[in-house]
Amino acid sequence: MSDTNTPEQTKPSETYPGSCHCGRVKYNAIISPPLTDPECSVMECNCSICARNGHLFVYLADDKVIFEKGSIEDLTKYTFGAHKMGHFFCPVCGTNCFSRSVFPGFYDGMTAVNVRALHDVDLKKLTLKQADGKSYKSA
Repeated sequence: MSDTNTPEQTKPSETYPGSCHCGRVKYNAIISPPLTDPECSVMECNCSICARNGHLFVYLADDKVIFEKGSIEDLTKYTFGAHKMGHFFCPVCGTNCFSRSVFPGFYDGMTAVNVRALHDVDLKKLTLKQADGKSYKSA
């Protein structure tokens, strides 16, 4: 017999520090399950911007990205195509840190964190999943 008042088991999480290259913006990303867990979805997209910049994204709730220095307002926003996603990069060093929806109702409350901007992540230990953004057609 199960106890209905027992909290559901939660997956472990790990906090990863990240920043742009020059340090203008510093943050922590709380990722569950941790990046090295095979169940963690690290997305490698083939769309034009991701392919050109080599982005590897993990999708988190906005509140799982905690700024230690600066804020998203200290980054420059770039949009293209349907202008639904803002790609945020440092105006000083050019590091792309995040992508977030700038279109109401489109992935509200989510941040795509660029894993390459997180510190001391061994990319060879990640399980990458392919995303076909190249074929995405905006409405």
